[in-house]
Amino acid sequence: MRGLQRKVQFILGLGICIASCWPSAIAIAQDSLKTSKQDSAKYRIVNPYLPNFRVRDRHGDPFSNYTTSSPFILKDPKNLKTEITLDTGMNYNISEKMGTLNFRPNSSMSFRDYSRQQDRAFQKDYYQNKSLALDGESAVSGRNLLPKIHLSPILDRIFGGSYIELTPKGFVTLDLGGSFQKIQNPSIPIRQQRNGGLEFGQQINLNVSGKVGEKLKINTNFDTNNSFDFQNSMKVEYAGLKEDLLKKLEIGNVSLPLNNSLIKGAQNLFGVKAQLQFGKLTSTVIATTQRGKQSTLHVSGSGNGVSQGRPFEIIASSYDDNRHFFLAQFFRDNFEKWLANVPGQVSSGINITRLEVYSINRQNDTQTLRDVVAFMDMAETDKIYNQTVPKQILGNGSPASNDNNDLFKSVLSGISAASTGIEEQLKNRGFTPGTDYEKLSSARKLATTEYIFNAQLGYLTLQRKLQNDEALAVAFEYTYNGHVYKVGELTEDYSSKPTTDVVYLKMLRPRSINIKDASGKILPTWNLMMKNIYNLNVTGLTRDGFQLRVIYRDDKTGIDNQIPSG
Repeated sequence: MRGLQRKVQFILGLGICIASCWPSAIAIAQDSLKTSKQDSAKYRIVNPYLPNFRVRDRHGDPFSNYTTSSPFILKDPKNLKTEITLDTGMNYNISEKMGTLNFRPNSSMSFRDYSRQQDRAFQKDYYQNKSLALDGESAVSGRNLLPKIHLSPILDRIFGGSYIELTPKGFVTLDLGGSFQKIQNPSIPIRQQRNGGLEFGQQINLNVSGKVGEKLKINTNFDTNNSFDFQNSMKVEYAGLKEDLLKKLEIGNVSLPLNNSLIKGAQNLFGVKAQLQFGKLTSTVIATTQRGKQSTLHVSGSGNGVSQGRPFEIIASSYDDNRHFFLAQFFRDNFEKWLANVPGQVSSGINITRLEVYSINRQNDTQTLRDVVAFMDMAETDKIYNQTVPKQILGNGSPASNDNNDLFKSVLSGISAASTGIEEQLKNRGFTPGTDYEKLSSARKLATTEYIFNAQLGYLTLQRKLQNDEALAVAFEYTYNGHVYKVGELTEDYSSKPTTDVVYLKMLRPRSINIKDASGKILPTWNLMMKNIYNLNVTGLTRDGFQLRVIYRDDKTGIDNQIPSG
């Protein structure tokens, strides 16, 4: 009994001690926990390479709210469906559900806002598909700068369609340079002996054709090289239907043709022309200004002699450059001798039977393209520039021919004519690009309407000026005193060759115009360009009654001296 009583007292005493010590034990445990948290936070290591970007879900409807297009952000799954319903208040209720569960809160849009969002999405898809369709085309194909722009369907009745289509073509070039000169004249002050300045040259060739529907057409043509303003044309034409009151409306360059011999129609008009129809009555109304006219002046002479003329003042350096070229040095050396009997017969004995002209392709022509290599010294004798490569075979003054030196047969026959590696082979043989030769990739053979040539004097005239980066090369065949000569390769000479081989031609003008080389020697190609032809900017000149007087002004005396003719 006493032993059991003592055990019960011990157990009760231990329980009272645990109960009394429990709050202090809890406080010690909390203090140790706080200390461990503070220590771990104090020595926490942060990894800067771990991503800290959190994806945020959008709010509102899926049309008017921005969603990222990053490929790293996963798109919505396929089981997430968007349901759109139209209520009686002309509002669209939008709900996004995954099965029967609403994935996002429902939203609504008005009919007007929803229609705008659909139009924007349609235009965006249209331009993206149009851009993807053009990615496979080449750089020289007809790529429209401006796509079709669709207008309101209300304009369909007015213009016969609801789209606008513009197709611009052309090029713009800008040349920058400087011209400085020094005149070492003791009579001129030292500060005035050196003068010069910057020179700017620009050329614009623009052709724009457009349509608004099927009734309205726009055509413009502008070129800074045109001699007269009326050559730059602009025309807006509207053509009505058979039952319309307005049959045709023209704005810009118009004409007034008349089908009678009493009154002649006017040309080169700029203004407005309209054709109207009232039942069986047709009328044409025109309000224009005439920008050019043709007139003929007849002046009869008397006993004292009466004449009528128009003076021109032309500076000697203002010749018509980059248009007229000799075909070889042989024709240039004998030019004045052959014209010694003018105005009589030209005594040259030359007759050019065939001529092919090549230049850089800038008209997107794919019919006559070929890689060509044009050489300066081809067919020359005493005017050979590169003395270390082509050796002279015939004597000085021989007619231009491929047999005059060994460039065509010996040098060119010893290399591969493949277009890919010919420049490296020519470099190893001592030819300098841009001076001794020019390689033109995909050169275009000019049509016969783009140039004319004098078959007796051996020079070529282009219809337009060459630009500063355009080269000119030729191949021709002619007869001289009964013998046939050939320069370069004509079509039948390279027709059997692979299309990857180049064609050898005679170079008349390189890409870069240089008068002299580094040593001060004049380049032969500079002499091939004719500098004795001047443009009077007039048309319709006739030989009858035409007189030419050349006056030379002496800088020392300031007196005008007339140069005698002949």
